[in-house]
Amino acid sequence: MKKILFFLLISTAAFGQAGPPYNGSSRSINTTPQGNELGTLVRQIPQDIDRIGFTKALSNSVDSDWGTIVSGIGSGMDVDQTGGNLVITTGTTARSETIIRSTESWIGGLRLRARSILSNRIINTNFFVELVDVIGDGLAYTISSATAMTVTFPSGHGFTSENVGQSMYVGLFSGTGTFLSGRYPIASVSGDNITFTVSGFAAGTGTCSAFGWNYYQLHYTGTTATSANFDTQRNGYATGATNATINTTASPGHLAIITGNDLLSTFSDQLVATSTGASVTYRADRKENIPDDKNLRLQIRIANGSTAPASSITWTIGFIGIAHYANTDVSIQDVRPMNPGSPLAVEIMRPVTLPVSGTITANQGTMVALPAGTNAIGDVGIQYRASATGAGTPTVLNSPATPAIQTVKGSAGRLIGFLLVNSNAATRYLKVFNVVTPTLGTTPATLDIPIPLSSNPVFISFEGGIAFGTAITVAITGGRGTTDNTAITLNDVTGFTIHN
Repeated sequence: MKKILFFLLISTAAFGQAGPPYNGSSRSINTTPQGNELGTLVRQIPQDIDRIGFTKALSNSVDSDWGTIVSGIGSGMDVDQTGGNLVITTGTTARSETIIRSTESWIGGLRLRARSILSNRIINTNFFVELVDVIGDGLAYTISSATAMTVTFPSGHGFTSENVGQSMYVGLFSGTGTFLSGRYPIASVSGDNITFTVSGFAAGTGTCSAFGWNYYQLHYTGTTATSANFDTQRNGYATGATNATINTTASPGHLAIITGNDLLSTFSDQLVATSTGASVTYRADRKENIPDDKNLRLQIRIANGSTAPASSITWTIGFIGIAHYANTDVSIQDVRPMNPGSPLAVEIMRPVTLPVSGTITANQGTMVALPAGTNAIGDVGIQYRASATGAGTPTVLNSPATPAIQTVKGSAGRLIGFLLVNSNAATRYLKVFNVVTPTLGTTPATLDIPIPLSSNPVFISFEGGIAFGTAITVAITGGRGTTDNTAITLNDVTGFTIHN
């Protein structure tokens, strides 16, 4: 018996293992087909959804099943899980900060959903929902001047002089000196010592955390309940936050939705209150500096400003959901849609409003029914819309000996056609008027149509109909001419018209 051997080569890079953890120079993954791979099976990675709830009642703590409070709760602040919510208070201590971080991380395409209520919005308070990479906690810092601070990074951090000018967050300070949590640029790199350019600091030493060299970030700050800052960063570079208009963060709160995938990130939101239709509204996006190739962890962070807040604010978070899914490229006839302007319709997050008139926008959120009646969308095609059935309406014609006006339709309409039989050897003439009450012999007819002797009915159809803006009235006479009123024999012409 012949033996067939199968060899399986497994690259650790295919399972998302990074190389150097922070400098973005992980091993290259070769996605080019090697040899003849026509028989290779492809298995789509299923969507992975992590729902972070706060059902356990905990005081000064969070559920260890999903996260931890990094280096303790900030001075004057409080963190509890109560009533199915995560409840955080800011206190009134200047520069105080609390970071809650997930134990799990995510890489690739994702969707972050977070429901928030803020009891108030005042200055000197900052609330963050973010996905960040973590460089390290409890890192030694030395503030040498008002504008320079040096932090000792973990061994093997991977940062070099090539990273000068890139920025990240440094916060969660514990020690002496004057400091403030914030995003700071790298000024120099010397081994494990990274010097940042800061502002308004004073000399001192202690420990801090470094994070957010890459991030998706939603930041609530300032006094306006209907605004939030949104931004993304990759390898130390960001576009700069967009101050987006949102639904109010007051009760019952708003639900923030951040997506990131394939070089595009979007921020949308909706009210938590029940609505009769889909209510998601598109707020902002980012088309560059998207960290969808980085391992990121969820952070819930509050940070007071350099001036003490006037009062304590309560932040209630109802739930957080993170959906992670694989990005799969599709090529059809060698056409590769590569931007939001020409995508394949493979994802529908919500219904879309299709108004009967006007312009469809990206923010409309409810599919509407087409009203009954004669409404026309785009007014395309040749069709009759005046009646419920869309068909024409017949009106019987019988010619009297003395020509007389017969009303087909006393208002605006369309003449679609007619079927008439002339039993007289002489030609008779159908006069059609666009007048409600024309005077025969005086009012000129719009149409003067000859009806010759015929053993078979004469049928004429006007495709699409002839429009009459005032009325459709007719008469049958014995002579040619738009004002002719020649007498005829009774019932010379019989038949019907079709109109709308």
